[in-house]
Amino acid sequence: MMIQVCPFCGKTLEEGTFRSRGGNYYLPAGESVPILYFEHAMKRKRAIQFPPDFLSLERQWPHAYICRCCKIMIIPYED
Repeated sequence: MMIQVCPFCGKTLEEGTFRSRGGNYYLPAGESVPILYFEHAMKRKRAIQFPPDFLSLERQWPHAYICRCCKIMIIPYED
């Protein structure tokens, strides 16, 4: 599934993955996983951290799309 446009504002969505190791965060496509999960390391990778218990994922890094303007994340899934 290729989502390209934000359903709220119409701007281009950024593709990446939703990760949950050392905290929940979105990692843009093409960025490597931060070695340390400190705020400055996450900013350098352009990652966006989410509160604990946002999702419970085990070694699955689903594709995710974000709109930095609207501050929304879309995570497609299969049944």
